[in-house]
Amino acid sequence: MTNEKLWTVVRFPDGSWSYGGRQNSPEYENCEKWSTFATDGKTAIKLTQRRRQNEKRPAQAAKR
Repeated sequence: MTNEKLWTVVRFPDGSWSYGGRQNSPEYENCEKWSTFATDGKTAIKLTQRRRQNEKRPAQAAKR
């Protein structure tokens, strides 16, 4: 059994990342938001960054 839990991960418009809080928090109004299963917040950010990069990769290739 793993000790994973569901984390809210956000990317602010300035490019910084954070975790925790509720997705509908007013502080996150202008942020990109994800929910990610991970053992801790820092791991959740790393997994989300990878996921975001993988989602953007096909879009970048199509622009070329």
